[in-house]
Amino acid sequence: MKKKANRRAFFVCAVICLLYASVAAKIPEKISFKRISEVKNAIPKNMSITNRGGTNETVEKAAHVKTHEDAPSVPKKAAQRPAADENQIEPSLFISVPLVCFALKERLIDKDGLIAAEKDSKSNVNWKKPIDILKDKDEEGLKNLSRALGSKNILNFLKEEGITFKEKLSDEDMILGKGYFIEKKKLLAIYGTHVTEDYNRIFPFVVSGKGIVKHNGSYALVQIKTELRSRYAKDDQEWMMPNLISLPSKAAIEKLVIHTSKIKVMGSGNIVEQSPKPFERIRGETECVIYGRTYK
Repeated sequence: MKKKANRRAFFVCAVICLLYASVAAKIPEKISFKRISEVKNAIPKNMSITNRGGTNETVEKAAHVKTHEDAPSVPKKAAQRPAADENQIEPSLFISVPLVCFALKERLIDKDGLIAAEKDSKSNVNWKKPIDILKDKDEEGLKNLSRALGSKNILNFLKEEGITFKEKLSDEDMILGKGYFIEKKKLLAIYGTHVTEDYNRIFPFVVSGKGIVKHNGSYALVQIKTELRSRYAKDDQEWMMPNLISLPSKAAIEKLVIHTSKIKVMGSGNIVEQSPKPFERIRGETECVIYGRTYK
């Protein structure tokens, strides 16, 4: 029994001595396994040994390897709304005219009803009829009109006219013509369908350098020289009444709208009479009346 015990003790001591010798000679480091990174020129990392307790012992500290997460973030381009081509236009306040005319015809709103509009200089609320809101291009009044009409009626009108948009818009944006585009020909066709002669007094309807005018019973979209328009629009600015005799109605309106938006067209065809008279010196937004050949 003593011999067997001595043998076991001898072998145990021998094994312990070998382990100490291998550690002293750094044999474990020479035969350690390395991870191979897919990243080019990356420094390999030593394999770690996991204890039963769940902790990791790493033979040597792993070198930091840059990945796509460490790379500097590239700012994404902001989503841009596709621009309209030359045949399209963001309708802006132009769409409000046929929309309100349709609502009046269908009695969705009362033509003599008063709607809260823009406040005056003393912060008093002005109350206007729908037609006056259109004539004054009163955005606050149009916003209140959109609430009176409701989303359902506005959407139904636009869908019936083939106007759709990709994103959901508020009632105010729809009546103010913001956030969507429409073909110019389609816009003028909508005017021809819904805007009758009862609303002639709001024309020419000028918005941001563009205007819709009525010519020979049909509607046209014209470009306004904004720099001239702003120069002559001041109340104290003097200007000369141009000679409009023998000009077509459309050409006469284009000449006048540079100076004033208060234009009345009586009849159609070439101009035979005008007020004020040609070359008369006048100031500010003076009302001008032109008479076409067919005026009775």
